[in-house]
Amino acid sequence: MSVTNGVLKIMNVVDNKPENSKEAVSNRRKFLVKGSAAALIVSLPAKSTWATTANGCTVSGNLSGNLSQACETTSISGLAPASWKSTARNNRGFKDELKAIKWNSIFSYSPTGSEVGSGSNLWKILAKGSDVDKNLVAGYLNALYGKYPLSSGVTPAMYATMLEDEAMKNQGALLDALSQTYTQ
Repeated sequence: MSVTNGVLKIMNVVDNKPENSKEAVSNRRKFLVKGSAAALIVSLPAKSTWATTANGCTVSGNLSGNLSQACETTSISGLAPASWKSTARNNRGFKDELKAIKWNSIFSYSPTGSEVGSGSNLWKILAKGSDVDKNLVAGYLNALYGKYPLSSGVTPAMYATMLEDEAMKNQGALLDALSQTYTQ
């Protein structure tokens, strides 16, 4: 946070820019457009429920009640890294699953430049990794366990690769976009 001319500004911790600055909003939009253009997520974000446009339906038409056909909505209910970590702590079997999945079997590198050793597993990253790495794991797990609807033919590993690429370009935008999908 900073105070300029008596105005309190909340700053983005990752890139030290105001949360609602034109650049921050633009970065979030660019990330979301790229994700949808790559057809990795079925629908575009509008907080917790997103209207699909594949069948010609729009948010505007849905709100006005002037629809030529019924629209479907897709519910996005991603878990944050802390929720995945808590779930694993309370479920030994799930924790063992996370320990069995090696970081480098899903991701090729850590966008933060931190050392993620070849022996690192997803549980270790959730417990001790950087914020970016924890969010990459949460994004992957959300896709793997059906919390994020993926287009047909897109695997959770493909989605994870897209997240990793986006993190290399703009970690702040990635964290902002992912955090908007977390409901728990």
